[in-house]
Amino acid sequence: MNTILLRSEKMRFHTNMRLVFEAIGNRQLEFNWLVTSLECNQYPVDLLKQNVVWITGEELTDMVLKYDIQFIWGVFSAFRKGITFDPENLAVKPYADGNSNFWVKKPTIQHPLATAEIVCFDSTLTLLLSKDDDLSIRFRNYFKEAIDLIYYNSKQ
Repeated sequence: MNTILLRSEKMRFHTNMRLVFEAIGNRQLEFNWLVTSLECNQYPVDLLKQNVVWITGEELTDMVLKYDIQFIWGVFSAFRKGITFDPENLAVKPYADGNSNFWVKKPTIQHPLATAEIVCFDSTLTLLLSKDDDLSIRFRNYFKEAIDLIYYNSKQ
């Protein structure tokens, strides 16, 4: 289930990951995260300056809650805790800037082992692509303005 959030009275700026985590009922804690292609308004943690970050849901949550970060560009790929791989040798490196695959008839998560993908797109919108429908349902219930990405793409 894929979702796009263009505007929201709740989200003052795209992308505020605190609100995304709140929207999904803090289920980010269930995953490890591959964070790629980041561009932020600030880099309070050296970790964010890296091209590829592999981080637990707990560590990501702590960082997001501690610092007021606007994620301008970036992809947060969620992996079940049991999945392991070498993030330095990625066969697929998810990216947002210049990625036209979000705007096709049936967009898919970029990394084949990921359960979900949160995409921060140029401070203008947030995408949630998910194989776990509960994440998308929670996101849509929290952000009433969020709509189905496939429907959105069909109208463009």
